[in-house]
Amino acid sequence: MKEIIAMHGWAGDSHQWSTWIDCFQNWEWQAAERGYKDLCPYTPKWKNDLNQSGLKRVAICHSLGSHLIDKEVLYSANHVVFINSFSRFIPTGKENWTVTTALNRMMDTINTPHEESMLRKFYIKAHKPNTINIESNESYLLSLSDSGRIKLKNDLKLLINSDSLPTGLNADAKVLIINSNKDYILANETKEKLAEDLTIHLKEKPTIINLQDEGHSISKLRNIQKIKHWLESAHAKNMV
Repeated sequence: MKEIIAMHGWAGDSHQWSTWIDCFQNWEWQAAERGYKDLCPYTPKWKNDLNQSGLKRVAICHSLGSHLIDKEVLYSANHVVFINSFSRFIPTGKENWTVTTALNRMMDTINTPHEESMLRKFYIKAHKPNTINIESNESYLLSLSDSGRIKLKNDLKLLINSDSLPTGLNADAKVLIINSNKDYILANETKEKLAEDLTIHLKEKPTIINLQDEGHSISKLRNIQKIKHWLESAHAKNMV
């Protein structure tokens, strides 16, 4: 039995996994939802007993999703995929001021007339070098609910204050780190810090896959298939 619980990142939603669901058709898939927009918040739980022989529980977390996912779900996952994620988002080195300033500006625009412009720029940057058709989805992508707007702001605070691995990560878990080489959201130092922290925390060193043709958001089917291949490889199977 193979099941997945996926958690989107800041300003995202569960719709982003549509291509993934098609790729993982032989897996039991659930997607968590924060409810920033018109989707109801949803916190899925594992459906199958962990004592079942050969059960594989996989938590797939995009960006801030690693800190937003239910802690019990994360702890009970025996495989975890971190997609352009982080332990500490704000680097301590030369990019500290630039990143901190940008985040504070984003925070200041929430619930102001500049909110839509900020979100538009964020989505474009998150998908770069790939494109996103914001115009055809503008009413959906840029429209926050009142409760969603509060969550968006609180979750941005969580991102700004992040300084360690997500609470609940089991040291026995087998972990795959996905880093996009053309990520315009995460600093290189931030990526390196996650790998260092995971190497210290985990009993087994994490696997790292670097994608040459993706940005912060993963959209290409061939790259999703690389993740599926790792999860279904003989190496991963032997570790269940």
